Amino acid sequence: MRVNAEAFRRARENQLISVLGLAKKAEVSGKVIRNLELGKTTRLESIRKIISALGFTLEEAREKRLVEDD
Repeated sequence: MRVNAEAFRRARENQLISVLGLAKKAEVSGKVIRNLELGKTTRLESIRKIISALGFTLEEAREKRLVEDD
């Protein structure tokens, strides 16, 4: 699964949530969120947690182009 780093950043900012706020909600570290938004490799489990914390299902994340299947 590939992530669209810019789309994740916009989705977070549109919800007016900080990097650390999203990290807490997703139960991951702030570094994971920052790395994801920089386009760095992120574990699939972490991506799923972040998608859920943003209030999206995996299908909605695909529709919003947050993620794409390889």
